[in-house]
Amino acid sequence: MASLADYAATQAGSPTNQRRGPSPWVTALLTVLTPGLGHVYIGQARRGITLFVLVMIADTLLMFAMMGVLARFWMIVVSLALLLGLWLFIMADAILRAYRMPEIPQGYHRWPVYAGAFVLACLVFAAPCFFAFHAKATGQLLVNAATSSMEPTLRAGEYFLADATYYRNRQPSRGEMVVYIHPKQPGEQITRRVVAVEGDRIAVKGGRAIVNGMAVMEPYVDVGDPMAAHNNMPETRVPAGHIFVLGDNRANSPDSRAAAAHGPVPVTNLIGRATDIAISRYLARMGRWIGTPSNL
Repeated sequence: MASLADYAATQAGSPTNQRRGPSPWVTALLTVLTPGLGHVYIGQARRGITLFVLVMIADTLLMFAMMGVLARFWMIVVSLALLLGLWLFIMADAILRAYRMPEIPQGYHRWPVYAGAFVLACLVFAAPCFFAFHAKATGQLLVNAATSSMEPTLRAGEYFLADATYYRNRQPSRGEMVVYIHPKQPGEQITRRVVAVEGDRIAVKGGRAIVNGMAVMEPYVDVGDPMAAHNNMPETRVPAGHIFVLGDNRANSPDSRAAAAHGPVPVTNLIGRATDIAISRYLARMGRWIGTPSNL
């Protein structure tokens, strides 16, 4: 970076080039490396630092949205647009200011200034990255629907967001789509719908849930073959501290109906509540709320 700046200064003083101000090309390159660094190069460090802070705010919002703290699709879209818009503005602003400067500012064209600013920027950027790794370790993820168990609500291959803070102060409710750790396979994280909570009596007849003797309205369910395995289950009671979950694709979903392979889910296994579809090959489905049936 320092050699580029020195080259630009040499070219500015040559008889074949009348330009004596800072190089717009070097300004653009430094801005690509770190937003605000181009402003440092043209001698406007205070403005560069302010713009860098704004980029960091937008970057942190985006990270929080993707990692499950602000788990809404619109939050990802807004924060991503804000981040890209800010970066483009900083680039254009730095280049225009470099064009308008008649002289190269003194005091900034030293490699320790650029190297120090770049290292500092990397350390600051590391903060939200550290949060992302921590969030991943605790299960706060942009989740992939790897199977068809939740179709038609979620199609295989789609990614959705889960609010990883939702159950910190709330108990699960019937109808919510939840992400949880498999009760029989601790290394597996899956998604199903809560159909019964502790103390409820739950039966399945023809693929439809019967809770406390009442048929549940389930417009989101694909029953499939009513006589498929587990599509008819005698009534049982949900143990204390557990929930009973079913897939929306009832004929093709391993869930709480399989007592030996899955069974009821401990509430302590819950990771978060699903919110929006984030990524889908069908653009019209992106941003669709899936957290509760009332919003489907």
